[in-house]
Amino acid sequence: MSDERILHHGRVTDRHGAGVGNALVYVVQGTASTPEIAVKCDAAGHFRLALPPGHFRIEARSMAGAIGATDFEASRDDERIAIILDE
Repeated sequence: MSDERILHHGRVTDRHGAGVGNALVYVVQGTASTPEIAVKCDAAGHFRLALPPGHFRIEARSMAGAIGATDFEASRDDERIAIILDE
């Protein structure tokens, strides 16, 4: 089994498209194993997440408690991950 991981970039936004700073992003489910850690977004809502190839459910939570999620197919390309938080 390969330990190959690809660095993907993403952004957490609110429903108006504004970046959500300091949100936590984490993998909820996946077809490949990932460490149980969360990454913190920068002040503009940008984050980086290293994932092996596979299909993943990724969630984000703002400091105020708003949650959003997306399904993401990680491949060898640096595809962008977009997560929109529910208010």
